[in-house]
Amino acid sequence: AKLAIGPTIDTGFYYDVELDENISLDDLPKIEQKMREILGRKLSVTREMWDRPKAIAMFESRGESYKAELIRNAPENDTTEIGKISLYRQGSGDDAFIDLCRGPHVPNIDKISPAFKLTKVAGAYWRGDSNNKQLQRIYGTAWANEKDLKQYLTMLEEAEKRDHRKLGRELGLFH
Repeated sequence: AKLAIGPTIDTGFYYDVELDENISLDDLPKIEQKMREILGRKLSVTREMWDRPKAIAMFESRGESYKAELIRNAPENDTTEIGKISLYRQGSGDDAFIDLCRGPHVPNIDKISPAFKLTKVAGAYWRGDSNNKQLQRIYGTAWANEKDLKQYLTMLEEAEKRDHRKLGRELGLFH
């Protein structure tokens, strides 16, 4: 997979990825299982400030062209230190996961609640431009505890039952 961008949003978060195969809703439980497995590793998370050229070279060497492009196009004053880029390292050694992010982050992934749910998959063009490659967007939500997560998911189910597009068809209001 090539990671593109993964911000937080009002309802949770998403991550855009480029994959050779399409992800379906059936794949989300397997991805969640892998996420929980990674949380169980209790890896440290550290912020590093990298020189822009070094960060671009590192991401390109890992085949992460989207990250390299983001750094190339980031304004010089977009970071806390001019000419530096904020990266976060999860774990240590050569196989550490390193991602581009302003942060802040937790000091260790054991601080992350396991109360999360991947909710849907959609398509998204890189940079919102239909001339660019279409990526796969995975949406999710995360909560402090299972009770809050369950309440949120129940609210989504109830809202779906009352969706005007669905009800309008069922009641013959829309043709």
